[in-house]
Amino acid sequence: MLPIGNHPLHPTGPSPIRAGRLDDVPSSRNTAVVSPRGVLIGLLAALGTIHLLVAPGRAHDWQWEGAGLATIGVLQIGSGLGALVGGRRALLTGSVATVVPLALLVFTRTYGYPFGPFDGVSPTLTSLEYVVIVASVLSSALIGGLLLAGTEVLGPPGVRFDTVAPLAVLAAAVPGIAVSGWIDDASYFAGEQHVHSSTPMSMSIPTSLSPDDRTELGRQLVEVRSVALSRPTLADALEDGWTPVGPVASGTGQMVVRSADETSDPGIDAPFALMYLSAESDAPIVGVQYTAWEMSDPPTDTFVGQASMWHLHPTACGIDNDLVVPMDEPITGGRCELVDGSLVDRSSFMLRVWVVPGWENPAGTFAHTHPAL
Repeated sequence: MLPIGNHPLHPTGPSPIRAGRLDDVPSSRNTAVVSPRGVLIGLLAALGTIHLLVAPGRAHDWQWEGAGLATIGVLQIGSGLGALVGGRRALLTGSVATVVPLALLVFTRTYGYPFGPFDGVSPTLTSLEYVVIVASVLSSALIGGLLLAGTEVLGPPGVRFDTVAPLAVLAAAVPGIAVSGWIDDASYFAGEQHVHSSTPMSMSIPTSLSPDDRTELGRQLVEVRSVALSRPTLADALEDGWTPVGPVASGTGQMVVRSADETSDPGIDAPFALMYLSAESDAPIVGVQYTAWEMSDPPTDTFVGQASMWHLHPTACGIDNDLVVPMDEPITGGRCELVDGSLVDRSSFMLRVWVVPGWENPAGTFAHTHPAL
């Protein structure tokens, strides 16, 4: 019989668990769900993706701005990927890629563009740009804290769940973000005030009008039709002193304006522009445009119950013969280049009316563009 102290079930030596450290016992390593490195990668990649998404639209307004935003986007995504394996150098690169674009954004929205086609003009911040500012500030603060605390706080480099998960979430969200109003608004100089000229807007008469309001609106639309038909062809308008503006544009045809009259709350008998089918002298009239200048709110008296139909153009194009026309993509182009004009800081509300027989607009009486033009 073996001594009790030597029995396998009662070892005389110290227990490895009691006498040793818990760390000495082999165990599986847990993967972190969140780490400073992963958060930084996600923020930088998200900022870069946003800049890449808005770059094509901004290039339409100003080619060099679009190229600059695309470059910023590539640098930010590259900095995010570099943070997968990098340390202090990756943090410094991410700092530059974050702070410089943030400073440029804040400066142009506060003091205006220092040069270019929008020289001196400061666009209104879009909701997406507020998100960019917040994300940039968070990224800069995180990078600053990590530089002060030491790169070891980042966590070990490499491809792990905590470093790749933010990229996977971003990749899944990009298709939805790309077609959102956020990206669409931020892709235009006019921001949330721009008009979606690529697709006709549904601008039908509201159903909430009272019978009396409908009667009055009907009378006004008949009056608009009479004004339009008083100059049935382009030759009639030119003979009456109207001036062509820009080439024939998709959705609007050939536009002519009377003069530089910049009135607020225009009367029905005084449209700002007439629209014709083509640039031929016998081209028929197809629509009428009203413009109210320098107003903080849309006109309410021109057409009964139609205040919501007006849309704002925050800038305009000045032309050599003292004409000032709203900056409207189909007519003026993104940089006023189609009318040989220059950008001026003038705002206006615009409303187009389609009441010419045969040219009623299926998108609505007050739609911005006509799908048949």
